[in-house]
Amino acid sequence: MFSLGAAPLALAGLAPRSLFKADLERPLSALLTSAIDAAATDVATDLAAVRTALALGDERLAGLYASSQAPAVWQLILSLGPLTRAELARALDVTRRTASQAAAALDRADLATLRPGDHALAPIAAPRAS
Repeated sequence: MFSLGAAPLALAGLAPRSLFKADLERPLSALLTSAIDAAATDVATDLAAVRTALALGDERLAGLYASSQAPAVWQLILSLGPLTRAELARALDVTRRTASQAAAALDRADLATLRPGDHALAPIAAPRAS
C-alpha cells in the first residue's frame, strides 16, 4: 500500500499505530511528517553513535600492535552484534586463529570482550576502567 520502490514505508516500528486508525486524531500529513521526523532523528542518532564507536576503535587500535583483521572485526561486531570467533572467521574468510587474534586485540584495546556463556565477542558499551 505505502511503497517507495521495493521497500514499504510502513515498516515495523517506523509508522505509529495512530496512522492506521479509522478516525485520525490529526491530519494524515501531520502524522506522516512527525513519524518521518522521528525516524530520521533516530537514524541520525544511530549514525552518530556508529561514527563515534568507529573513531574510538581507530584511536585505540592505532597505538596497539594488533591483528590486521581487528578493525574489520570491530566493524562487524558493531554492526551485527556479538559474534563467535568461528562466525567472525567465516564472515572475514580467515582462519579461526586469525579471528581469535583479532578478538584478543580488541580485548586488549578495551573495545570488546568475550561473553562468558557463549564466548561471543561483544562490543563494550562503556570503556573499562584501567
